[in-house]
Parts: sequence; C-alpha cells; structure tokens
Amino acid sequence: MTTSRSRAAVRGTAGPVEIALVVAAAVIVWWLAMGWDWSVVPADSPNSYRDPQSGLDWALVYLTAMACVGWLALRGRAVVGAVAVVLPLVVLSGWRMAAAEVIGANLWPIGLAVMIVTLAVVSAAVAAVGAWLRRRRLAGTAPESGPSSAR
Repeated sequence: MTTSRSRAAVRGTAGPVEIALVVAAAVIVWWLAMGWDWSVVPADSPNSYRDPQSGLDWALVYLTAMACVGWLALRGRAVVGAVAVVLPLVVLSGWRMAAAEVIGANLWPIGLAVMIVTLAVVSAAVAAVGAWLRRRRLAGTAPESGPSSAR
C-alpha cells in the first residue's frame, strides 16, 4: 500500500453501510446476551425470583457498545456512532423492561434511567477517546511542513 493510499484509508470515514453493520452487531449481541423475555424467573426457594440477566450479560452488552462506539469514532463518526449505537439499545431495553412481568413494584423507569445515564456517559467517553486517537493518527500521517521539515 502506498503512502497516499494509507493516508486515504486512515482519513476515510465510516459510511452508512458500515454504521448500519456496527449497529446491527450491537443489537444482535444485546439480543443474544439479554434474551427477549425479561420476566422474572424462579430462584432457589419456592417464593423467590431473580432477574433473567446476570451481571455478565450486562457487562457484555456494555463492552460491545463501547467497542462499537469506539470503532465508529476511530472511523470519524464519533457523535453519530454514539447516538446510533446507544439509541437502539436503550429503546429495546426500555421496551423489554416495560413488557416484563415482575413480582411487586415494577420499577423499570428507574432501571431505564440508570441505563441511559451509564451507557451515555461510557459511550461519550469512548467516543471522545476514539476521536482524539483518530486526530492523533491523522496528524501523524500528514506530511510535515514548515521550518521543522527542512532539517
């Protein structure tokens, strides 16, 4: 690969198809990790129930969202990537939380609010770091100019 081609590859931004594929990957991991039915399931004793998702399921969804947002930020779509990845995950999770059958008070709005805040903060941080790394990488591939290049 020539230098001009490598610069073009680094400077290229993610197109609509790439963004859609990355978002689809995040949604598929969400669906596989979290499942469709979020109703409580019986636990060890007869009158106790537990959530159908474990902490590991949530961690997998968050790590996947972070990877997807980071990838799109490195490809020049930090803001679009953060919104495009987070919004479907929040909407789907809110829908499944609201539709779930629970024992006692259904506090899905609180769970959704916590998810929105935490996922938004994490995604914004990853998008900022990805955009910063992209800027540094682009600055490193730019031809030098000015008095320091004459050395």
